[in-house]
Amino acid sequence: MTPEALRRSLCSNFCSGVSVNPVASGYAVSSVFEDNSGDRISFYITPTSDGFVIEDDGAYLAHLIAKDIRIDHGTRGQLLDAILSTAGAYWDKSTYEMRTPTFPESELSKRALAFLSSLIRVRDLELLTRENVRSTFREDAIRAIQRSMGHAAEFEEDSPVSNDMKEFPADLVVHPRDAEAKTGAIYFVNTTEKLNEALLLRMEADRNSRRDFEVVALVEEPEMRLINRKKFQRAQNRDLVMPIFREDEDAATNLIRLRLRIPLGIAA
Repeated sequence: MTPEALRRSLCSNFCSGVSVNPVASGYAVSSVFEDNSGDRISFYITPTSDGFVIEDDGAYLAHLIAKDIRIDHGTRGQLLDAILSTAGAYWDKSTYEMRTPTFPESELSKRALAFLSSLIRVRDLELLTRENVRSTFREDAIRAIQRSMGHAAEFEEDSPVSNDMKEFPADLVVHPRDAEAKTGAIYFVNTTEKLNEALLLRMEADRNSRRDFEVVALVEEPEMRLINRKKFQRAQNRDLVMPIFREDEDAATNLIRLRLRIPLGIAA
């Protein structure tokens, strides 16, 4: 096969799978590519007074939200924004639609191909489960804690709770501004090893009769798939504070706030 024959074969296969149909807003374009459910990846081209806009129907990002796949912040949010930016596109946080700004007709073909490429790449976000993007737990937890207590506290990451506890750095230290409140040493727990870190600091605090700070093991998910049950029982029996974050995030952060005696308020 010659290069030209191969080019014609590829063009024939790609083009034969593309359909364009008029709709009320402009044109509906269905591509040859399919998503995980077997549906063709589609988008809309909408004429405007200044040119054209390309957008999808918002169903895919809404589907991710419904599956509790967070796309508004953290690792996935950054990846989503980066993918769309390569096509000069963005997503509407109120409708979940992905779309381009208005562009001239001369750019239509190039923009359509770039937008389709981004729609295909965005599908990979669904494959980024909590097991292979563990960092999202830390990001989500810090954001939630700061939202709950940022009005009344300062925060340090990867820091000891006090100078005499340098051997036990916490993932996040909460320093309340109110002298009556307690400093918090928070560990983001999704493995047995991380639970052990929190438990060691708790035992050290008990050994030294330290009551000026609270140790919190914020557990990621109720299934605790990577946490040894006996280790969890041991920590629980030693009165380690262990709220569970996923599926009840507000209540988990509120429990931490209460244990640190930080008053309820409006975060800055």
